[in-house]
Amino acid sequence: MKRIILLPALCLLGSTVISQNDIDAMRYSQNYFGGSSRSKAMAGSFGALGADGTCMSINPAGIGLYRKGEMNISFGLKFNRVDATHNGTGDQGFKASVPFDGLTLVGAWDAANNKENHHALGLSCNQIANYNSTTNISGMSKNKSITQDILATTGNSSIKNLDASFAGLAYEVYLIDTINSKYYSLVNTKYNVLQSKIIETTGRNNEWCFNYAYGYIDKLYLGASLGISSINFNYSSNYTEQDVNDSIKRTNYTYPVWYYPADKVGGFKDLSYTETFKTSGSGYSLKLGAIYRAADFIRIGASFNSPTIYNLTDTYVYYMSATYDEGGSFTAQNPPNPGGKFNYKITTPMKFTGSVAFIYQKLAALNIDYDIISYNQASLQSSTASVFSGVNETIRKKYSQSSNLRVGAEVNVKPIFLRMGYAMYGSPFGDTFKGDGVSSFFTGGIGARKGKTYIDLSFTKRISTEGYYMYNPNYVDKNKNKNLGTTIALTIGSKF
Repeated sequence: MKRIILLPALCLLGSTVISQNDIDAMRYSQNYFGGSSRSKAMAGSFGALGADGTCMSINPAGIGLYRKGEMNISFGLKFNRVDATHNGTGDQGFKASVPFDGLTLVGAWDAANNKENHHALGLSCNQIANYNSTTNISGMSKNKSITQDILATTGNSSIKNLDASFAGLAYEVYLIDTINSKYYSLVNTKYNVLQSKIIETTGRNNEWCFNYAYGYIDKLYLGASLGISSINFNYSSNYTEQDVNDSIKRTNYTYPVWYYPADKVGGFKDLSYTETFKTSGSGYSLKLGAIYRAADFIRIGASFNSPTIYNLTDTYVYYMSATYDEGGSFTAQNPPNPGGKFNYKITTPMKFTGSVAFIYQKLAALNIDYDIISYNQASLQSSTASVFSGVNETIRKKYSQSSNLRVGAEVNVKPIFLRMGYAMYGSPFGDTFKGDGVSSFFTGGIGARKGKTYIDLSFTKRISTEGYYMYNPNYVDKNKNKNLGTTIALTIGSKF
C-alpha cells in the first residue's frame, strides 16, 4: 500500500509500451475507391472498362485505352456520422471535412512502327482512405469498470514493472493499490458507473501512382503501376467513468481503505484515461494488370496488387486522472513531455481483382469488379523481431480471406452522362458479405462534356456497422456502431 505521496517518477515505471496492434494493420489494409467523380459515381468499378485515371489504382492496363491525353482535378465534401449504442443508451458523433480527392495526368501516343499499337504514361493521386470521424459512446456499466482490465494486466508484477501507460498510471492516481501484496481497485464494481468514450480521428491515405500501359492492336492492354502512399493519421480518445449516482462511498468497500487520509481518497468520484497518437509515414506497392477486348461489346480484366509496405512513425502520449469524494484529485502522464516515438512497418495483404465490362456502342457501359484479399496475411515488424510476434499471431487467427464487389453503370445521353453504382466491401473476419466490418456503398452522379472540357459530379453514401469494445472485451460490454458517410465530389478536366 502507499500513502498520499504522489511520485511523478512513477510515470517512468515499466518498459516501453508497444500499443500497435491488429487494428492498425486492418486500418491500412482496408482501402476504398477514390479518384475522379466519374469513378466514384460508378462505385470505383473500372477494372475492365478502363479509360479513366482512377484505373492506375485498380487495373493499370486501363490507361492503355487512352488515345489522347487528359488531365483533371477533384475535390470533395465529406460528412461522417457514427451512431453508437452502449447497454441500451444511444449517442451520436458527427464530423465534416473537405478532402482533396485527387488528380490525373495521362499522355498517350501511337507506336512508331504500327498505329494500331500505342503507349500511355500516367500520373495520378487518389485518396484511398479518409480517416475524419467522431464517435461518442455513453451508457451505464452494468457492474463493470476499466479498472478490472487494469488489474488483469498487473499479474504478479511488482510496482516498478507495471505497464507504464496503463496500470502504472492507475497506481499513481490511486485507482489501484496493493494490500498485503495483492492489487485492488478503488472503483467498486458492486455499483454501476457511467462509462463514456469520445474518439476523434483525422487524416488520409493518398496514393500516387506512376503508370505505364501498352495497347496491342487494340485487343490486349498491359500495364504496370508503382504506387507510393502517404499516410497521416491522428487519433485521440478520452474514456471516462463517473459515479453519477454517488453510490461508491468510503464506507462501502469490501476491502479496507481506512489507511488513506479522510480528506483525500476513499469514495470514488470519476476517472479519465486519454490516449493520443499521431501516425505518419509512406508506403510503396506494385500493381500489374491486363485487359482483353474479347469483342466490341465485352472486355475482360485482371489485376494484381502487391502487398504495400508502410514505414511508419507513431508519436504518442497517455494521460490518466481520478478524483474522489473527499476532494483528492490526481493526474499522471506517460511518457513525460514531449511524448514517446516508435518506428515500425506494416505489410498489407496482396489483392487479386477480376473484372468484366459490357459496352453498347458509345451509349452505355456496365463494369463489374471482384476482389479477393486475405487479411490474415497482414503483419507488423520492428527492429526487434519478437516485439510483434503476439500481434501477428492474433492477425492470423482473428482474420480471414474476404472479397469486395463493385458494380458501375454509365449511360450517354449527349451531352449528359448519367452514372450509378453499388459496392460491398467484405468483412475481414471471414463472413464475406455479412457481419461486422461489412461496408456498403450506394453511388450516383452526372457529367457533362463540351468539346474537350468536362465536369463530373458524384454522390456516395457509405453504410457500415461494427461491434466495438471501449477496452478489453473481457471486461466491458460490446456496443454497436453504425457508420454513415456521405461524400459529394466534383471533377473538372480536359482532354488534349
